[in-house]
Amino acid sequence: MTNWWTRPCGGSDVLKQAVPIIISGGSISLMNFTDRMFLMWYDADAMTASMQAGMLFWSSIAVPAHIASFVTTFVAQYNGSGNERRIGSIVWQGIWFGFVMMPVLFLLYPLLNMSFALFDHGETLIPLEETYFYWMLWGSTAAISGEAAASFFRGRGKMQVEMYNNVFCVALNIVLDALLIFGMFGFPQWGIAGAAAATVIAQWVRFLIYVTLIYFADKGANEFNILGGIKPDFRLICRLLYFGVPAGFYTFVDTIAFTVFVMIIGGLGEVERNATTIAFTMNSLTFIPLSGIGIVVTSMVGNQLGNNRPDLARRATMTAAVFGVIYSGFFAVLFFAVPDFLLSGFAAFSPPADFAAVHDLCVILMLFLALYLCFDSVSIIFCSALRGAGDTYFIALMVSMLAPLYPAACYIGIRYFGLGILWSWSVITAAVFVYLLAFSLRYRSKTWESKRVIERELYA
Repeated sequence: MTNWWTRPCGGSDVLKQAVPIIISGGSISLMNFTDRMFLMWYDADAMTASMQAGMLFWSSIAVPAHIASFVTTFVAQYNGSGNERRIGSIVWQGIWFGFVMMPVLFLLYPLLNMSFALFDHGETLIPLEETYFYWMLWGSTAAISGEAAASFFRGRGKMQVEMYNNVFCVALNIVLDALLIFGMFGFPQWGIAGAAAATVIAQWVRFLIYVTLIYFADKGANEFNILGGIKPDFRLICRLLYFGVPAGFYTFVDTIAFTVFVMIIGGLGEVERNATTIAFTMNSLTFIPLSGIGIVVTSMVGNQLGNNRPDLARRATMTAAVFGVIYSGFFAVLFFAVPDFLLSGFAAFSPPADFAAVHDLCVILMLFLALYLCFDSVSIIFCSALRGAGDTYFIALMVSMLAPLYPAACYIGIRYFGLGILWSWSVITAAVFVYLLAFSLRYRSKTWESKRVIERELYA
């Protein structure tokens, strides 16, 4: 006898894959939180600069990183359709793609660096932002290729591998943060450069661990054709780019829009930008695990569509949505009920007089954050289901239409109507709600159920 919990793609199946990826994502959230808290103790401007420059870095690699991570959908559909020997080749295409991108990013470095001056961040902040951004570029290949390598495990539902690897590398990053930011135990005191260097080292270690594990996973039976698939495959890379570029594009547009939003707020004043940095750091404690649940949905939907079972793909999506609402609702209550407790880490080594204004604004912003989080959680689930099917062109179209509107609305409100931080947060909260409507309506249309990314002869 089966029920909601025990049936295929029910509560047990989803939770079994979601728990490792939530722990994995939670560890990355902890890393971001610790990183910025250490920098707050070192210098408040360094903390803010790390967020501004970090957003620019992730915006810069958004397209290639999401093309590489779209390998997950290919792996899932190959796995679900019983064509496991195609997996090795698609994983390697994503890895090589990451190696090609680093020199491209360094060529664009002078142009990207101009963004900080464009938004008038001041003489104190700009050198810190430029330093952090430059160091982060040295980890770009590891970040991009690491997504393709992780897809070998994600697409097959082996989420515990990512959990162990991420937890180890996050712990390494936190230790390196302490050593390189503050110069402990004879290490150089590099401040914000040390925070970036710690992240870069951890990213390369993560990538190398994945490659080693992939090799040993296929060493005996050669089930996935890892060594045989190492050479470039022009037709397969074109197929990856056909579906992956829209996925990367919509993430790029969305990330750029968010980055512009953060930089606009950065020009409002020190209190506003520090409070926003802290609020979004709090959000990262929940957003990254929710993105992990999205990865589970992408994997399960891809596997079930590869096996021509759209009914199970729908079931996995709605089951994940239930967990997403429960998870986000819990944190929304925390943001509303105990903001002082959550802010205590940032206040610990800050002068009380300097932190008071930031604290008061943070308490208000966390009320917005509670609502933002609830909308975002369900939006991520439905978007991930569409992504697992390969419905990336619809997502790209919607995001391209909607994402530029909210930073534009923020800028117009601030520049021409004298509105400030609360207007900006109202706009971004409304924007997330519109995303939720768009993706949920597309999901309900069931158009995505007939889509595939793998070759038709492999599943027809």
